[in-house]
Amino acid sequence: MNKQRHWEDFMSGDWAWEEADKIISINSLTTRATLVPIILGSDKTTVSIATGQMDYYPLYLSIRNVCNTTHHVHCNAVVLIGFLAMPKIPETVLFGDQYYHHVIYSFAAYIADYEEQVLLSCIVHGWCPKCLAHQTDLDQDALWHCHEHTELIIKELDLQTLWDKYGIDRTIVPFTSEFPCVDIQRMLSPDILHQLIKGGFKDHLVDWVEKYLIHVHGRSTAEKILDDIDQRITAVTPFTGLQCLMKVCLSSFLNDALQLTQSLIGDALASFHSHHGIFHNAGVVLTFSLPQQHAMKHYPYLICQFGTPNGLCSSITESKHIKAVKQPYQHTNHFWALGQILRINERLDKFAAAQADFKKCQMLRGNCLSNESTASFEEDPGDTDDSPMSVKAHVSLAWTYHMPLFIITKHMHVRNMRDLAIKLNIPQFCNILWCFLQSQLQHDNHNPEDVPLDECPFYDGSVCTYNSVSLMFYAPSDMSGLHGMCCKHIHCFPTWRNEGHHYDCIFVITNAHMKGMLGLDVACVLCFFSFKHLGTEYPCAIICWFDCIGDGPNNTGMWVVCTHSAQDIAIIHIDTIYCAAQLIPVYASQCSIDPASIKPNESYDKFQFYYVNKFADHHVFEIAS
Repeated sequence: MNKQRHWEDFMSGDWAWEEADKIISINSLTTRATLVPIILGSDKTTVSIATGQMDYYPLYLSIRNVCNTTHHVHCNAVVLIGFLAMPKIPETVLFGDQYYHHVIYSFAAYIADYEEQVLLSCIVHGWCPKCLAHQTDLDQDALWHCHEHTELIIKELDLQTLWDKYGIDRTIVPFTSEFPCVDIQRMLSPDILHQLIKGGFKDHLVDWVEKYLIHVHGRSTAEKILDDIDQRITAVTPFTGLQCLMKVCLSSFLNDALQLTQSLIGDALASFHSHHGIFHNAGVVLTFSLPQQHAMKHYPYLICQFGTPNGLCSSITESKHIKAVKQPYQHTNHFWALGQILRINERLDKFAAAQADFKKCQMLRGNCLSNESTASFEEDPGDTDDSPMSVKAHVSLAWTYHMPLFIITKHMHVRNMRDLAIKLNIPQFCNILWCFLQSQLQHDNHNPEDVPLDECPFYDGSVCTYNSVSLMFYAPSDMSGLHGMCCKHIHCFPTWRNEGHHYDCIFVITNAHMKGMLGLDVACVLCFFSFKHLGTEYPCAIICWFDCIGDGPNNTGMWVVCTHSAQDIAIIHIDTIYCAAQLIPVYASQCSIDPASIKPNESYDKFQFYYVNKFADHHVFEIAS
């Protein structure tokens, strides 16, 4: 082990230990009780729309004795509540393991965007709800807010002084003021969605860059530059399930924090603060004292307290808001809809409880298609298992055959291998296939390429070709279920939507003993096919290799690959496919190519050098960083 501390789920943070010690010091009867952290969240903006602009806050509740992956797959870990009474002594509760436990509840964290944090902490807009930094210079070092200090200065200072020097609105009382051992400023959690993705990245950096280009180049030239950027993005080959670049980066980076990660966050913030002056010098930004950006300064400490931020992000409550408010609202008559929404939620909860009881009684397991369909994967949220999975990846061919030359019964389309070689314009296809068979059948360590062709197994039969494969792999950081298994498809279409071919790229396992890109190579799939030899079925892929440039990522943080010669074709078993990859052209390497003239399906044919896009999804970010 590297002997570094990991912060991941909420209970891995310092808050749980500190809170347990404090409760035991107050009441010794709680010594053997289980601490159940209560997480609250609210979403005023979207709720007010659904309820006819009424000033109403739906309050969401969750507990943090469950792992982050359980919350992300929405296994009823977040519920809509109206009122919560907090017991002051331990009570006995039946847990999911069918054992009774003494528990003590404690408010742990509150999930909210900045606008609601201002209201909850009773501060003036533009100030920090977590520390005492002044509004005009939020990045200065300052002490933390605490309930005792706030009450003291409210008693000692007048209204105007509180407003001007401390940013406190004494006319508002926090809702937690009557709860024992609760500090709302301490409860406010980091929020990746609103503080980093929508705040620091989208609303700030993207907007600043656009204004900077207009300031330096003029509006007409700046619009051409932005159009060129859009055209370059459009020319990139599509990737199944492509997510927000910034969201993938931050969620993956903050999914399993190490002590090393803490220093990396500090270094990144220091680098940002040292370079963002270019926007101020250009007159694009007048002040960097912005609450959303200032919140990043508190992330190292809050990670130590609450675990990784992806477990306390407002995206969790917003996802629940869709199910609890927006969708029920669509089923109301839109007249006094609040009561109807509550009734729908009550009935949905009863359905969920009934379903859980049926499963406990071994009823309603699966459906009529469960034994027939293997092309999709859906986990049973009732069978929770947080242990590491031994299965890293599984690949299976699509159900239907394609590219028919000869049609036989059962709609099975068969192609002769020599015809396939002509269709793919690969004259050496037969030789490659015989070498592949040699590598599959030999049991020694000799290189199959050293074996003469006349000694390789001969095959000249039929093959079945496919348009796609279904790929299932272990992706614990992805929003992919309790077991961390994610299912995606890799495509290989000769004709895609009548606009030309569509060939996906893949990561191929070439050295199972090395981690990340050191044990993987990148290739483009030209065809999926299968054939049977001596009674054994061989599901395969015809690929064209890419070469890695250098021994690691370049200054962009991404690996660079270049194309092989057109003749460097190989056949691999689909079990060696790890997951899908996406390549982005290095446009600077071929300035003569106009991005506007390139269609997405032509991207892999026009350029020589490509970036391996590690921001395609959470899983790729882990292996390609």
